[in-house]
Amino acid sequence: MLMIALAVIVLGAGYALFKQQRSPETPQAVVAAPPQPIPPPAPSAATNQVIVQYASPNVYDIVVQRGKRVSEPAVLKVHQGDDVKFRITSDVTDEFHLHGYNLGVPVSPERSAVLQFTAKLTGRFTYELHKSGLELGALEVYPK
Repeated sequence: MLMIALAVIVLGAGYALFKQQRSPETPQAVVAAPPQPIPPPAPSAATNQVIVQYASPNVYDIVVQRGKRVSEPAVLKVHQGDDVKFRITSDVTDEFHLHGYNLGVPVSPERSAVLQFTAKLTGRFTYELHKSGLELGALEVYPK
């Protein structure tokens, strides 16, 4: 057994020493792996990062932290007759209110709130945290 192991080592070393070196002019085939998506960084308590993803049309995530909206965009654009859904996350207890439509939903740090409606009125309608008077943005509804 020892002789076989010794023979394998000697043959491997001999191959490594005497194998033909490639010249720089010799083309080499390179197989590149397909690009892999870079995952977003994990949320950190130190940085309070918020990652917002829009999964379907007219579904908007509105995130409020430390007295300001941290999600983008502030102006949301839809067309008359569209179904609209706001998913609101807030670090304070208040009421999310959409002016003009006179719709509201309570928000709290414990859970997200959802406000869903059909955009029947056209124009520009501001939305805010009602009790604190914190204006967050506007919904623009365009005619069909």
